[in-house]
Amino acid sequence: MALKNLWKKERQERLQITAERRQQINQWKQLTQQELQLQADLLHQELSSFVTSLHNNRKLQQQQFQQEIVERQLEILQIKTDVWQRQQEYRQQRVAKAQELFQDLQNFRTILHQSVWGDGSHEQTVSSTLAKKEQLVPTVAKWPISRSAIKATGFRPGVNTITRKVPALNADNVKSKVQQYIQQAEGATLIEIEEVIGLSRVQTIDILRSLIKQGVLEQRDRQYFIRQPAIS
Repeated sequence: MALKNLWKKERQERLQITAERRQQINQWKQLTQQELQLQADLLHQELSSFVTSLHNNRKLQQQQFQQEIVERQLEILQIKTDVWQRQQEYRQQRVAKAQELFQDLQNFRTILHQSVWGDGSHEQTVSSTLAKKEQLVPTVAKWPISRSAIKATGFRPGVNTITRKVPALNADNVKSKVQQYIQQAEGATLIEIEEVIGLSRVQTIDILRSLIKQGVLEQRDRQYFIRQPAIS
């Protein structure tokens, strides 16, 4: 009997200990579940807050990106406008420069034309058709024998005392006078022939060209000389 009672007593103690442990385990489970629920709620709140913040940041970045795109488009438009304005200014400057160069070229041609052909050459060129129909003859019958005598005496007769409109002479006679003067002066320039013989610029040029084509004259350094026969 004593062993049986002892066994029952120990058994009850073991059951009591087991029940206490089960109760502790249940309490621990409840506490653990509550703690896990709290952590889950906290994690859910944090995740929701993070998602909301991320969404807001994405919207803000999108707005900033769109604003930057608009600013870049405005900058590009401004650059295009500046480039267009500079192109227009460059074109205007180029046109002005071209006009200035063209005007300088015209002035240079005018000065060169006057220095080579004289002040009245332009009018004589324009009226060359009419001038060819007229013949001018010298009023003086004599001229210096040599070119050195002309330079020494400074003889340069005026236009009014040399040329005047008279009945036309034979072209061969005028060519002969020009040839004779060049031979006696041992070479002469266009202006000297024009002033001494008393011809117009157009007439003088035509006669000199004709004599050059005939092989009577030759031109060297703006001077005209009698062509010497070739020595065989």
